[in-house]
This record gives sequence, structure tokens and C-alpha cells, in this order.
Amino acid sequence: MKTKKYDERKDLDLWFGLSYAAFLVMPRVAMMQMPEEWREKMAELLNQYDETIDTAAFGVKGCRVNALTGDGKLMKMPAELLNYRHPQPETVAALLLSKGED
Repeated sequence: MKTKKYDERKDLDLWFGLSYAAFLVMPRVAMMQMPEEWREKMAELLNQYDETIDTAAFGVKGCRVNALTGDGKLMKMPAELLNYRHPQPETVAALLLSKGED
């Protein structure tokens, strides 16, 4: 009997780790640095999600995101993460990992 090889890159639960996080948040400015093919796939997946899930089921109209320091204290959201339309080259460079970095 063949067993399907486990591929952790396909396990959505791993993105939440051992935390009690209920949401996954990704900055738009960072997502826009991904290749066009990735952005198209992500848009397709988000459309599938939107066509399947009623996000207003419990009366929620929207959510707000707070930035936290490494110590878990509230901080002002960095302007670099809010400026998704015209990010500075330094912002893009800071967001992108060097090849081979994990």
C-alpha cells in the first residue's frame, strides 16, 4: 500500500505554528513584491475563498491589524508597510530575503 508523502509546504496549519492565532495577515506591499505568476495564483485562491466562505456570517464587517514589537507591545504601524502603492527601493530591499536565506 502506498502512503502519500507528507509535504509540510502544503500544510496550512504550519503557518499558525503552536500559537492561538485565528488570522493570517500579510502586508500588501510585501505581496506586491512577489512574481506576477504568484500574485495571479494568490488572487485566484482568494477568489475561491471569497466564493466559498461567508465572512459576514457572524456580523463581522471588517478587521483591524495592530503592529507589535518583539516584546509583544503595541507600536505604530511602520509607514513602509502602509505605502503599498509607491514603496521606496529601501523598503523593497528590506522586505526581500536574499536567495538561500530561510
